[in-house]
Amino acid sequence: MTEERATEQESPLKQRREELDLTQRDVAVAIDVSVQTVSNWETGRYKEAKLTLSQVKALCRVLNWTVQDLPDDLGPS
Repeated sequence: MTEERATEQESPLKQRREELDLTQRDVAVAIDVSVQTVSNWETGRYKEAKLTLSQVKALCRVLNWTVQDLPDDLGPS
C-alpha cells in the first residue's frame, strides 16, 4: 500500500492530531475520554462519537478546528 493511499484512509481526526504533533493521550485528556476511545474513533471502531457540547468545544480547541471542521461523526450528540 502506498503512503498516499494510507493517508486517504486515515481518519480526519488522526490526520489533524498528527499535523499538530499531538498524541492520542493529549486529545483524550483535553476532552475527558480514554485513550482507547480516541484510538477507536481513529480506526473507525466507533462510528459515532457521543460527545457533550463541552467536549466538542474542547476537541475544537485542542485541534484548532471550528465546529464546521469536525467530521460529522464527531459532532455533538
